[in-house]
Amino acid sequence: MSKTRPLSDLVPGLIKASLGKKSLLFGKMLAEWQHIAGADIAAKATPLDLKFAKKLDQKSQATLHLAVQSAYALEISYQKSLLIERLNMFFGYPAIKDIKIIQQTNLMSNKKPPSAPVRPLTLGEEKLIDGMVTEIQENDLQTALKNLGKAILSRQSK
Repeated sequence: MSKTRPLSDLVPGLIKASLGKKSLLFGKMLAEWQHIAGADIAAKATPLDLKFAKKLDQKSQATLHLAVQSAYALEISYQKSLLIERLNMFFGYPAIKDIKIIQQTNLMSNKKPPSAPVRPLTLGEEKLIDGMVTEIQENDLQTALKNLGKAILSRQSK
């Protein structure tokens, strides 16, 4: 009698022979990229490829090729060592030795930056905003300024 197993348990064994170690690591990383890199980095960078060293004397460590919007390339380059540490912790061994940043704005242009968290306003904050715009005579302008004030305050941390 055999137990039923989830398909996800069988897939790595079935594709390992055809795709090899590189693709299994890359697939795991892609599936968990948001969790590994964090929402901020994941919104600005996408893994493209894992390149392994061809020399036999080196351990099987890879270089991650990372697509990044040009505007964020410098910021991501400052976070390379942190990202390598996170990736290696995820894999459970030092799988990644370096990250190569590739500026690809066209690939990254469809990614939206993470939105700021929104919190509800307190009664005191709403009264403060109302008090600031009470002297404005034009109703449309007053409403627009109230909405702007609420949007700004709801995105600020307390």
